[in-house]
Amino acid sequence: MAKNVALSCRILAKLGQFKETTGHVSARRASGDGMLIRGRGKQESGLLYTKPSDVVAADFDGRMLRDKAGLKTPNESCIHGELYRARPEVGAIVHAHPPSLVLTSMAGIELKPVFGGFDPRAMRLALRPTPVFESSLTLHTKEQVHAMMDVMGDRDICIMRGHGVVVCGKTVEDATIKAIKLDALAEMNLQFVRLGKSPPAISETDLAAFQNRTGKGDGSVEPVWRYYVEWLKNS
Repeated sequence: MAKNVALSCRILAKLGQFKETTGHVSARRASGDGMLIRGRGKQESGLLYTKPSDVVAADFDGRMLRDKAGLKTPNESCIHGELYRARPEVGAIVHAHPPSLVLTSMAGIELKPVFGGFDPRAMRLALRPTPVFESSLTLHTKEQVHAMMDVMGDRDICIMRGHGVVVCGKTVEDATIKAIKLDALAEMNLQFVRLGKSPPAISETDLAAFQNRTGKGDGSVEPVWRYYVEWLKNS
């Protein structure tokens, strides 16, 4: 599991969703009593170069379960711990800082389903309004995280205005692909604005057809995950 946490960090950093040493990915431990999360400290080299040895084991309060010289849990580990406590279905969490989402949130640009078959997995994320947490500060306390969770509700995504995004998934692979697709959705909406146009949603007819079609699920994320693992190796 630490290997996949490290791979997620490197993939998302390569895609520009992490800057230098900021941001983190975690996974619920198989035992269910804690998490594996990318560590911070003097021994790290940033998200793009994350190794499995940079991933630390911690409880949901962010306390290290095993010491690793030169590493500690992130200051925002409470984001992960509180979500794991409250939502047993969540198996992995990404907290990233994609410029597309930072910019759209600051500009008040709503993420609309502006495309269909181009990227159905990304489009599905826009079928309901995306929750936006208004504070741009880092979340260092449980009280701050609970305020964000109140806005997030039962969604797997929450944009933090002028800060970044929190993405939950069943697995590291699932959370990673959701983060990638949310970034793609934001970037396409942003491009409309750059062209001087208001982002239009696709037609109500297309939306209804998409929601009512057979095979409503997104399908397995494994092929898309493998694509990005191979892309990382060869880029």
